[in-house]
Amino acid sequence: MLSNITVSVIEDVKAVREMLGSWIRKAPGFACSGEHATGESALAAIPQEKPDIVLADINLPSMSGIECVRRLKAQLPQTQFIILTVYEDSDTILKALAAGASGYLLKRTPYEELLAALRD
Repeated sequence: MLSNITVSVIEDVKAVREMLGSWIRKAPGFACSGEHATGESALAAIPQEKPDIVLADINLPSMSGIECVRRLKAQLPQTQFIILTVYEDSDTILKALAAGASGYLLKRTPYEELLAALRD
């Protein structure tokens, strides 16, 4: 039997963080390994979680999502990082990819598309 794809969420807006965690927990074949409100809390916990995928908001308080991804990718080279953003700004997206993100999703991405992207 295949194991679940584990996903950790880094998102400072509580309602969005909880919604994403709920979507992941309800989806067949997925498990939510953690939900984090800040880059700092994610840096402390995610190396122990060792998720398959990290969904990271690009705009976090104090430490940016890009900096958080850069630091975590160095510790977890096998983990895939997906940036969540409201921006379709190519400069921001390129910075995220340079930091180690595998891709990005817009925050308005519908549930089914989000899960399909995570499966890919």
